[in-house]
Amino acid sequence: MTHLPHDRGAPARREPILNLPSVVTWLIAALVLIHIGRSFLSAFDDYMLMTWLAFVPARLTVWLAPERLQEVIDGIGGTVGEKGGASSLLLVRLLLGEAGPRLWSLLSYGLLHGSWTHLLSNVVWLAAFGSPVARRLGAAAFLNLFALATIGGALLHWAARDLDVLPLVGASAGIAGTMAAAARFVFSEGLRFGSLADDAVVRAIPAEGFGRLLRNSRALIFIGIWFVTTILFGSGLVPILGEETSIAWEAHIGGFLVGLLLFPLLDKGAVRR
Repeated sequence: MTHLPHDRGAPARREPILNLPSVVTWLIAALVLIHIGRSFLSAFDDYMLMTWLAFVPARLTVWLAPERLQEVIDGIGGTVGEKGGASSLLLVRLLLGEAGPRLWSLLSYGLLHGSWTHLLSNVVWLAAFGSPVARRLGAAAFLNLFALATIGGALLHWAARDLDVLPLVGASAGIAGTMAAAARFVFSEGLRFGSLADDAVVRAIPAEGFGRLLRNSRALIFIGIWFVTTILFGSGLVPILGEETSIAWEAHIGGFLVGLLLFPLLDKGAVRR
């Protein structure tokens, strides 16, 4: 008895153009739709939205130490000059508000972006590094890691710029967390990057413990390049075309460290012993 191949006569299956996990696709869609929605707001309404959702380091500082409010005012006054004293005070009152620290902004700032260039660059990195991490962790654990990295990025940014009233926005810290998590397993010896589109393969890759990670030359090169470029662009030593705002490199590093350290707690895949 002769058996025909299982797929003989069957139409060829079409592979999707972008083979992204559903959670990554929906996250990207949410970020894009939020940015589109902001374009329909007036300048004032968009600014008010920023004051509610963006993370302002000085807001957290004043909540924890109210006596430091004068330091914040003095810092802004020194930036705009004596003639801007009244407007500086108004700016402080608007940004810091009277509604408490708005702790949700430690997470919600990751939903906003400063420009289309900012958003599209984040979307590219999220698709590239978030996809293998989402395949390995599953949707819930992936979102937990992304959220924790976002919060970690805000906290390190606050630690470095505790009197800053400039709003922090962008999903970069969360994405940096997925990049660090991916470094734990995508640089395994003999692994072809093309196989990272297969859920079963991704879950079967042995994740590197921290000690072994430090002995993985490919992972170390990636991490080293990431830190160098992050600091160079963030410090302004290397300008970024199309971007006039500064890069919160401390937030990127905070998210990266969270992803690197917390990934083993959320990972249910294979582990190299």
